[in-house]
Order: sequence, then C-alpha cells, then structure tokens
Amino acid sequence: MRPQLSEKGYTDTGLNIINYKDDNIYPLLPLLSQEFPNWTMDKIKHYVKLVISKKNDVAGILVAQNDALYNVGILIYTHQTITSELLGNSNNKKFSNGIVVENLNTSSPILQKQVFFILIENIIKLAMKKKCDFVELPKLDESYDLIKKKYISKISSPNDFRVFININ
Repeated sequence: MRPQLSEKGYTDTGLNIINYKDDNIYPLLPLLSQEFPNWTMDKIKHYVKLVISKKNDVAGILVAQNDALYNVGILIYTHQTITSELLGNSNNKKFSNGIVVENLNTSSPILQKQVFFILIENIIKLAMKKKCDFVELPKLDESYDLIKKKYISKISSPNDFRVFININ
C-alpha cells in the first residue's frame, strides 16, 4: 500500500517532491537508517513522529521520489528564529525567521548532487512562501556544488559548521 502523501510536486527531473505526513516510517527506513546508523528503530520512529506531528510552520519532511515510487532523498527541516547578526544583515531587525535543514540524505551517491539540489530548491520555495529571511544548510561540501553555483551571491558562512542562503 502506498503511504499517505500530501502536497505532491513534480520536477522536470522526473522526481516527485512530497511533503511526507504518514507516521509509517517503513517506506523511509532505508534513508533514515543511513542518516541515523546508530539509532534504534524505536528512536527513529519517535523522531519521525515528533517531526510530522508538528504543523508545517514548525517542522516537516520532504521526500524525493522517482516514478517507480522509490524514495531517493529525504530532507528534514524546522522553522527557527535567529539573531540577524548571524546572517550578516545590517537591517534594523533583531531577529530573522528561517528554515533550518536538520537532515539531508540520498539513496545514491551518484545522484546526490542533483537530489540535494532539488530538495533544497523546494525548501527555498517553501521559505519564500512562508516569507522567511533565510535557509540554513549544513556545511557546504562537493555535494552542494549545484546549490553553490546557483546561490553564490546569497550564501553567507559565519562559521565552519553551517551556511545560510539569504532569501531577501
């Protein structure tokens, strides 16, 4: 049986980007087990239930799925507020709202750059829709080459741990 999905969006790459709402983690288990190799099944289930139990304005899961309904990528995000100085903004706002990419994984190293790009593109669209100021990503490595190429003028790296894509 196909899991309950909502807000399906098709890309021109043949991948469907899905806002995953089902607490059945079994379709996502290969990706989740790869992302959390030291976690027990119960811990993974609890984490997914916690994320999907939140409203979309707090947390969520995006899944990249191919036409054969195989899940090839996962992005887990939260909405957060940070001090504007972290973004290097010189505006008068003390705090900025944004989306933080907590976990990002793919099933294939060969397609990793493309799947990361598509998932992050979709999270940027969500951030724009929610009128966020930024998207926070893990430290950029070669897996993010396509993102770096497209958003180089909007990327700030205040530390070696995380980077920000300024939306405004």
